[in-house]
Amino acid sequence: MLPRWDRADGRWRTHWGRRAGQIRSTRTPEGTEMDYQILGQLQVGGRPGVSAPRARKIETLLAVLLVKRNQVATTEHLIGELWGEHPPARASAALYVYVSQLRKLLRGTGDDAEDSPVVTSPRGYSLVVTDGELDADRFTRRYERGRALYWDRNYKEAAKVLREAANLWRGEAFGGFTDSPDVQAYATLLEESRLECLELLMETELLIGRHREVVGQLSALAKEHTLRETFYEYLMTALLRSNRRAEALETFASARQHLVQQLGIEPGSSLRKLHHSILVGEMSDAV
Repeated sequence: MLPRWDRADGRWRTHWGRRAGQIRSTRTPEGTEMDYQILGQLQVGGRPGVSAPRARKIETLLAVLLVKRNQVATTEHLIGELWGEHPPARASAALYVYVSQLRKLLRGTGDDAEDSPVVTSPRGYSLVVTDGELDADRFTRRYERGRALYWDRNYKEAAKVLREAANLWRGEAFGGFTDSPDVQAYATLLEESRLECLELLMETELLIGRHREVVGQLSALAKEHTLRETFYEYLMTALLRSNRRAEALETFASARQHLVQQLGIEPGSSLRKLHHSILVGEMSDAV
């Protein structure tokens, strides 16, 4: 639905009663909140009858609007995200159709277009996402809370909250989506935050003495992220504290092999010092 001119105050307004271009995040009526999940394959739920797009272009459109949530994405920008440098002749008309289809998908069983969180403005389109509706925002909030607890040295509670944050992930952000530069860039940022959260979680687990419990997860993380020295360091520490000295030394050898073969560099000083302490039999409690 297009914006309308409000004669009373001399402004353009969207169909939600806001001035065109002015997007705010407010709670939708009780029972109508959305649930957007991008920490894995893109999924949509919450309201009765809503569903995620199956058509690739509409899925791309939703992904871009989620990245730009509560901001207007101009028509020109969306065309660039959907078609790149060579859009079709009638790209604006095609985009309008995709927006209409997305609006219907997100409306669910509601009969009124005003129930859709997709907003049209003179410059383009936006998606209203309220507090708590996006799993990436829930992850960030928990991660920041866990980090604050860590700095307060409340390690047990920090580990609990950081674990909750990490468990929100179901796979690669957006399911490894590669069709949009905006989505790719945001997915990269989210992945880095996930790894930082996992590093802090593993450190916190070691600080509260759960070295045996995290050996398996640390082993998997070290194999998946072969250039992330922190995971090797924590795995070696966990193995050493679990009386598995030989495996700790093997872990260092594996780390060194990956770093030399892939980057042509030796392990960093922290990893080398830990390796030396294991060789000389120093049982350090340092993480």
